[in-house]
This record gives sequence, C-alpha cells and structure tokens, in this order.
Amino acid sequence: MLYRGRKNMNKLLPIIIVGILIISGLGAVATIGEETKQEKMTLSFSQLTIHEDGNYVTLELEGLNSVLMKPNKPMLPTSIHTFTFPFGTKIGSVKCTPYDVQQQYISKHIMPAPEPVLAGYNAVEKQVEKPVLYGDDPYPNTWFEYDVGCGLKDNERCVFVKVQVFPVQYFPSEHMIETAGGIEINVEYEKPIQPVLTDEEYKLVVITPSEFADELGDLIDHKNSRDVSTKLVTLSEIYGGTYFPVQGRDDQEKIKYFVKNSIENWGVTNVLLVGGSDDLPVRETHVKVSSSDSEIFVSDLYYADIYNDTYVFCSWDSNGNDNFAEYDWGSSHSTDDLDLYPDVFLGRLACKDEDEVTTCVNKIITYEINEAYTQDWFTDIVVVGGDSFPGDNDGVNEGEYVNEAVIDVMDGFIPTKLWVSNNKLIKMSPTGVSQINDAIGAGCGFVDFSGHGNTNLYATHPHENENKWVPTPIGGYFGSNIKSLENGNKLPIVVTGACSVGKFNKDKNCFSWSFLSASNGGGIGSFGATALGYAYLGRGVTHGLVEGMAIGTFEAYKEGAATLGEMWADALNGYMDSHRINDGGEYKTILEWQLFGDPTLAIGEESLAPVKPDAPDGPASGAAGVEYTYTASTTDPDGDDIYYLFDWGDGTYSEWIGPKNSGEIVDKTHSWTEEGDYEIRVKAKDDRGVQSEWSDPLPISMPKNKQLIDLPFFDIFEKFPRLFPILRNILGI
Repeated sequence: MLYRGRKNMNKLLPIIIVGILIISGLGAVATIGEETKQEKMTLSFSQLTIHEDGNYVTLELEGLNSVLMKPNKPMLPTSIHTFTFPFGTKIGSVKCTPYDVQQQYISKHIMPAPEPVLAGYNAVEKQVEKPVLYGDDPYPNTWFEYDVGCGLKDNERCVFVKVQVFPVQYFPSEHMIETAGGIEINVEYEKPIQPVLTDEEYKLVVITPSEFADELGDLIDHKNSRDVSTKLVTLSEIYGGTYFPVQGRDDQEKIKYFVKNSIENWGVTNVLLVGGSDDLPVRETHVKVSSSDSEIFVSDLYYADIYNDTYVFCSWDSNGNDNFAEYDWGSSHSTDDLDLYPDVFLGRLACKDEDEVTTCVNKIITYEINEAYTQDWFTDIVVVGGDSFPGDNDGVNEGEYVNEAVIDVMDGFIPTKLWVSNNKLIKMSPTGVSQINDAIGAGCGFVDFSGHGNTNLYATHPHENENKWVPTPIGGYFGSNIKSLENGNKLPIVVTGACSVGKFNKDKNCFSWSFLSASNGGGIGSFGATALGYAYLGRGVTHGLVEGMAIGTFEAYKEGAATLGEMWADALNGYMDSHRINDGGEYKTILEWQLFGDPTLAIGEESLAPVKPDAPDGPASGAAGVEYTYTASTTDPDGDDIYYLFDWGDGTYSEWIGPKNSGEIVDKTHSWTEEGDYEIRVKAKDDRGVQSEWSDPLPISMPKNKQLIDLPFFDIFEKFPRLFPILRNILGI
C-alpha cells in the first residue's frame, strides 16, 4: 500500500549543493507507550553536482541508491530505505521531515527518463522522441512516499516499511530546484506481544495433481532425509478439505487459502507446485503498460503473496470485480491493492507428464547429493548477449552491457563471453548455437541470456543491425537446441532477461522451462518472464525492468541466498527495495518473474570463507612467451581444505588448484603471449564452495621476448661458431 508525504517547506535562498549520503542514526530510540516505539534515521546530503548534457542537465547526488525513473518525467536522484520488523508488528505513522531546504535556479530542463521498450523477438522498438510533459507543478510534489508489506527475509517472516525520500524537487515553470540538506525519517510501530505464527512442522509443501504423486515419492523421501521436512498434498485433498476447511471462490483461491493455512498451522516456508497450467491452475493477471500492451498473463507470485500489509489474506482482487492484479485496467482504469512481497519461497515444475516429473526429480536428487555448488565447474558462468536495441543513442550493445554487469556481480566466477562483439554468436562455423551448447556442455553454475525472447527462443542482434537476428545459423537459440544439450549432471541455473521466455501457459515447452525438462542435461533452475518484458535503452538498460531484475537475481545469490527459492524471493525484495513500483512496466516486472525449480534446492551452505590471501609471490618482470611460477597461500577459519584460483590479468584464469591443507602453499605457472603490464590476483574457496576475497594484486611487466631470427644464413654458424658472439653483440641479442 502506497502512502505519500506532503511538501511542507518554504523556499529559501539559492545555493549550490552536492550530495553525499550519510546515515547518522538508526535504531529504536524512544518508548512512547508500553509497546509503542519509534525507529529513526537521519539522512544528510552535502553537495549536488549538475552536469550539462545537450539540451538538458542531469543531477547527481553521490551515495544515493536509486533514481526516480518515470517515463518522460525528469530523472531525479532518490534514496530508498527499508525498515524490517517482526511479523505481526503494527505500523503507526511514518514521517519524513526535510531540513536545510535551499533553492537553486538551473538553465535547462532536467533530463527526462527514457521510455521503456519491449524485449521481445518480434518487437524491435525505435527510440522515438516524445514530448516531455513537465507541467507546472513541482515534481515530485512530496518529500517522501512509503509502502508497508509482509514478506520473508533470512527465512523469517517480517514486516517491511519501505521509505523513499526525494531530496530534490523540480519546479519546471520556474527552472528551479529545491534541495534538502537532510531528511529525518521516523517510523512509529508496535511489536506483537507474542509470536503470531506457529513453529515449523513442515518446511516444504509439494502441491500436485494425483497423477504425479507416485513419481514424486523419491523426492519427498530425499528431502526428508536431508532434514527438509516435506509434505506432499494433492489438489483433490485441497479441494476436498482433507487438511483444512475449504475456502475460496475458485480452484486458484482454494489453493492460495491452503498455502495460508499451511503457513499458520504447519509453519511452512516453501511451496513447490508440480504441473503445467493444464494440470495445476494458474492465476491470470491484468496489467496495462501502454495503449499497445494490455496483457493478461500468469503470475505464480499469486500463490506466494499471501498477506497484505494488515496481515489479512491478500486476494489480489481488492475491488472485487474478479479481475486479478489489475493495473490501470479496462475503461475504469482499475488498480488492485497488492502487497507483492512473497510470504513463502515458491517455484514450479511445469511438468506435462510423468516422464518430465521423473526427469526433474532425478536432477534435483543428483544435484544435491553431489553438492554441485562445491564442484569446480560450478564457478564457471556463461553469458550470452549482443546489441539488443540497435540505434540507441549510446551506441552500446545492451545485452553485452548487462552481461558485464552480471560478471561484476558474480566476481570469482570465470566467464565465457558469447557475444556479437567477439564473433561468437555470428559465425557460421562453428555456429553461434553450437558455441552456446559447447559452453554449457562443458559445465557451468550459471548462464545469463540478455536480449530478446519469445515463448520458445532467445535472440539478439549484431551491432547496429536491427534487420539480422543471431545466434547463427537461423537467428535464434531455440527450445529444441536446449533439448539437445548433453551436459549431464553439470546443471546450471539459467537467468534470461527477455520477453515471454517463461510463458508456460501458452507453450508447454517454453524456453525457460525447457532447461529443466531436458533429459540429458539442460539446467537445474531457470528464471524468466511469463509475459512481455520491458527494458531501457543504452546504458540505462541496467537501471531496472526485466534486465534489472535479471541482474538482481544474481545479486541475490551473491548476497547469500542458499536455496533457489531464496534467490527468487530475495531478487523480488531487492528490486522493490531499490525501485518504486509506480507504473505498469515496473508492476509487470515483479508479477512476471517466474522461477522454474525446487525452492529448497541447495545452492550453497553456511561456512566461514577462507582468509583473504596475500598478493601472489613470484617474478615481477620477465619476457612474453616464457613460463613463470607464482605461489600463494591462506588459511581457513574452519580448517577446511582450500582451493586456489589465479587471475593472470590477461583475461585468462587458472583452473581451481587443490585441495590443499589450510596454510599450505600452492604454486602455478603461466606465460603471457603479449608484452604489457599485468596484475596477478588469487582467491581461495573452501571445500563447501565459499569464496574468499581476491588478494591484492601483484603488478608485473612482460617486455617483448627477444628471439633469434630464423634466417638461412644462420647455418653458417654451424661451420664458423666463433662468429656467433660477434653477431650477438652487433644485433643486441
């Protein structure tokens, strides 16, 4: 639920301000009553930087964590902060008070936010100049907004209060801005006197039609053997009231009420849906993004978003018209009041038959028994991208730009870059498709596809060539190509930033699902959009929408998600923590993000990381083409065995070397093919797969290797060897 704060400060004298965010206080500081308390935070801002950019100016406040991005409205720096309270907490009031508000005139309008474009295979949008609707009113017309919702954090149900502050307000008719020197946030709340929910009896509930129950038996036994207490429940048991009284207007709502009762009576935190849309009902949602996109699409978030901000069942139909999750829908422009935060970790195996159920069950069991996240291949990542939107003003290859952002997030994972810029996707021999299959076939922990999509394919463009689609040979990577993968048990988690790749209700073999249903390899988990997705052009592509969500999914893993379900939920929470869900594109981005896979799948475990290694030891200079040896060592706080990875600074890495005892020295040789200056780094991981930081670098220099010139007259030295030292002095060799 959205709340707005009124503008309440007078205009002051002009002054230039520059911005650094300083959090000067955070914590419960005062008791108002026996149970009522306050949580306060003070944000202070110093200087604002104003940049000229053609016909516009841009504003930069260093340290702020978000940008107000409303299409064709001024882009303004903003900051979002989320307060977390125990489930059952009552939120009283939220107040934000600006101080030291000062005024400054600017010579040009502020740069408008870009218009999002579709990331669909059949929709290549041009960057069209549209009139910017600045109006006469201040923008924004408030110093803050806030949301209250319920969800999961660190496997605990919580109440979130998300506060977005707007330290800069723009008065377009006066060419003037007002900037706050700081803003004080005050949240008044009452904690519950006693716990609201029951203790855990089951950690996972598997919901499925009866015909798949037998094939799921091995999975249930496997999960229970790993102390993941699991309960199999069939749809007929839900509809028949076997465990809880039946509630709900239709089958979808009956299932959702069952999830609510399983939370409150069994302490369930994970739900696995098994079955495609023909076998296990889906909830259709209604979102209007533009006049050309009023799409009805499915969202499994419906089954995970159980409570609203007052702990009441969230029907996704607050106006009671039987159209669910409406946003600006129909002639009445209806919008339902949704919480959006998931209250359980949820995934779907969209199996269409018993064979696909068996395939997925075997994959999950093998993946967890082998502890895939500890294997060397797991720390490889494959990224695929090109020029998603030829003709953007920045001239960048958006897909590759997103891939680079993912590589930065996944620091310590060795990337294989399949790009148009390095010709990997556009060659005919070997084709782009075969290079993708070869890279995945070699084994990797993660794959990122960035570009365009449809229900059964991924594709992108060569640089500035909107008329051609790649990868070669026929302009796309299809579900049939996924089915031919033969990577065995080296199964990646696949993230695809593109339109409709997860639209399993329209295509039983949709792109994202095909990775899990592939019988000889494929993937173990897959994320993708169940509807048309949107992206920003150029360098703005990483700022949000479907590509921002894709990047956020990798961030969720790196920030500690230990299961596939945590990765999904943390990505949604993280996106909402850094974006205002205040337009159709943002709203749709949340609803359409689908997880195919087991939400309890173990993708990591708790372990203390090895100590950051010292910089590698070895020669600081040498000749190109000559092998040199470098050593490194570190210790592990748990005494675990250690593996080492060298980054040679030339775009190549060693393999993981180990296992080595804690404190044992490791050595590795390498040669550089070209002269130049390089930096060698090393990092360590323990036998649980937990990585250390990179070491500080060892700078080295490799001058050109001086070698004898292979000329026929050198044969003379075989007959006259005393001439050789004379020639060496002359040539300096």
